[in-house]
Amino acid sequence: MISVCIPIYNTDVTKLVTDLHLQCEALDAPYEILLIDDASDLPFQTINRELSKLENIHYEELPVNISRAKIRNLFPQKAAHPYLIYIDNDAQVCSPHYISTYIKMRSPGIVCYGGCEYLPCKDSQHSLRWLFGMYREAISIETRKEHPDQYFSTFNFMIDKRVLLLTHFDESIQEYGYEDVVFHTEIIKQGHHITQVNNPLIHTGIISNDEFLKRTESALENLYLLQESGNDKVDLTETVKLLKTKSKIDRLKLTRLVSFSFQLLKKSFIKNLLGNKPSLFVLDLYKLGYLCTYSRQK
Repeated sequence: MISVCIPIYNTDVTKLVTDLHLQCEALDAPYEILLIDDASDLPFQTINRELSKLENIHYEELPVNISRAKIRNLFPQKAAHPYLIYIDNDAQVCSPHYISTYIKMRSPGIVCYGGCEYLPCKDSQHSLRWLFGMYREAISIETRKEHPDQYFSTFNFMIDKRVLLLTHFDESIQEYGYEDVVFHTEIIKQGHHITQVNNPLIHTGIISNDEFLKRTESALENLYLLQESGNDKVDLTETVKLLKTKSKIDRLKLTRLVSFSFQLLKKSFIKNLLGNKPSLFVLDLYKLGYLCTYSRQK
């Protein structure tokens, strides 16, 4: 009936998998939990190997680290059941009905997004990632249902395996960032629609402000290279607001001015973003300025 798919990298997933296993065992339905470790450090592998002792859990370790897209494409090849639930390894179960809710949503061609939530942030050194998550990712079910095809994340979703076998994650994306946006865009392009359901998981991967800013820069570089690669599958300009804004700036021949302004303001932007009270507005300005500057250097 269902295959729960969790890619793992340098994370102890014992609590997550144990909670999911208890829910699956309580249901009178066939299931499996597939765990694929993407060449984590040995201490994490040692901990997570113990999960293979539980019934219907299949644990595998890859010899070398592969991309986020490639590891997600492995699951439908290995899954025994027709419906796949994808869960990122930095998730926490917050409902005793998580699995049963998805089971009720099964239907041919389904692509179902469950949403995410965040716990209160008690550390200012992690406030930027938390702020971004709270106001850009933890979208209410009411808002998601108003524009269902607009909201999707690989953090927590269920999909008909047949859909995934026909629409893969783009394995040409080797670096961090936007592989989920490309997949989402391609799913919609192929005529599928996103079903929104109130079935969230708690996002626990709250990295430091400094690390989040570094990952943001890496993702922006990847976004630019994706758009410039001439990928005939998807055009991200209409999907990613940042690219749409940059496209307007390019047409108005203001890219150089924006890049110059960014260089002048960059230190003050960073001071805010790494400080105790970061601003998402400043983050948006930083991302636009960084993208414009990076594009001029290429």
